[in-house]
Amino acid sequence: MPLHRERGVEVTVNPDGWLVLCDGLTGKEHFYPPPFTVAWIALQRWGGDPHLATDEIAEMWQEDPAETLTAVQKWLAELRTARLIRDNHP
Repeated sequence: MPLHRERGVEVTVNPDGWLVLCDGLTGKEHFYPPPFTVAWIALQRWGGDPHLATDEIAEMWQEDPAETLTAVQKWLAELRTARLIRDNHP
């Protein structure tokens, strides 16, 4: 199921490549290193589909697609717990 940002979550990328997700309700910022920025961009390119996004990432980095999917799914679970993303439509 495609992923979506929770309402009020702002996304920026710092000049050093770090992804910053800011919860507009609490003001809390969540920082992720550049590989997560790549994952975030791939998710946006593929309509929030983690399988398609990780296929692209794995091919680009010559990594095992299953391991890449597992790592991204773990990160997405953290984003869900922090209420930064959701699986349903906006």
